[in-house]
Amino acid sequence: MKYIGIIPTIIVRRNSIYHIVDHNLIKFIKKCFPKHHLEILIDRKEIKKISLIISTGGNSIVSINKGRANKIRKLMDDYYFTYAYKNNISYLGICHGAQHVAKYFKSQIIKKKNHTKKNHSIFFKSMSGSVKVNSYHDYSIKKLPKKLNTLAYTKDGSIEAFKHKNKKILGVMWHPERYKKFKKFDLNFLKKYL
Repeated sequence: MKYIGIIPTIIVRRNSIYHIVDHNLIKFIKKCFPKHHLEILIDRKEIKKISLIISTGGNSIVSINKGRANKIRKLMDDYYFTYAYKNNISYLGICHGAQHVAKYFKSQIIKKKNHTKKNHSIFFKSMSGSVKVNSYHDYSIKKLPKKLNTLAYTKDGSIEAFKHKNKKILGVMWHPERYKKFKKFDLNFLKKYL
């Protein structure tokens, strides 16, 4: 059986650390990859059977907010991304996860106004027309290094999806799991690149 590892959102309250995974994300992943078993990654450990690691939304990258939860999340993201990269394991970054991957490769991330809790059109370099997606982020990816290729962008030039040139690493800034009915486009898009 194949496994998918999910890096959860971290919340710190008083002296407690909570690892949170949106139930809709679990349902979305099961719909997209029905033959895989899901494992929530709550500590840094070597995982031999994992074929895909997903870094979820939530949290902020540490360069933007140095809070304790974000520092804990960065340790987890760093560990699992490095593990995936070295072992050729597919990797999906959703929103925060995409920003983490972009930052790892020294991409430019900027503050963006009027980008949170909105729907907007994104345009793909490989197809004509546009697709409407949701947006829940205050920061956008503006520029990528040569190792990453832009797949989708907004009218203002914000990068909404990218992939690594040589590895199965995909970043998306929208949340495909946050729709009441999952979009066929999102399911097909992830399957195509992962």
